[in-house]
Amino acid sequence: MLFENLAEFARASKYLPDLAPEVAFLIKPDFFYGSFNKPEPNDLRNKVEKLYQPRQTRSGQMVLSAAAQGHESELARYYTSVVQAAAKHRKQLREQAHYFWMRPVLLSRGEVQLSFPWYDTFPENASLLKSLLDPKPEGLLYSDMDQGWTGGAYATADKVYFVEGDEDGKVHTACHTDRARVQQAATTTLARTRQVLETLVKQVGQDYWGFGK
Repeated sequence: MLFENLAEFARASKYLPDLAPEVAFLIKPDFFYGSFNKPEPNDLRNKVEKLYQPRQTRSGQMVLSAAAQGHESELARYYTSVVQAAAKHRKQLREQAHYFWMRPVLLSRGEVQLSFPWYDTFPENASLLKSLLDPKPEGLLYSDMDQGWTGGAYATADKVYFVEGDEDGKVHTACHTDRARVQQAATTTLARTRQVLETLVKQVGQDYWGFGK
């Protein structure tokens, strides 16, 4: 845990009036069919197959839920190309979960301000978004740590403070914004992500995101 009280969260925190939660579907450019355990020289360059890239991909690495809604067929084409590549190279999909990762992010001016590097499935994304909807008048909304990353959020009646740092307690990002708008955005993002995943499961033919859990 980085911090526990408002004073610690508020210290050096920057106000970002448009800070809002989103969910990003992570996109990889190609499918690696070599061995991670015993790679040969140049395997990471040669033993790859290009994957379909959705037109809504940002910076070559993610598709936000807002961009995916109404264009789910583009994401479905990407995930179908993953499934086909795995079958072609006789790879078990249960060992290829990283091609289906999705991640909560906090955006300001269209740029990612905070991310959650160990939140990979729909249940993890939904849990984070739901924590932002906690109606408590003041206190911690979430606090988490995993593999050198730490993050937390603290709410007052009208503001939400976020911090992100390392396992030693060093803060890398500290910002805050208006609580009512964060709650509205979290509600919208959660509903939108559910809708996108409902469509993806139908179009791809199987739930690879833990949506049904």
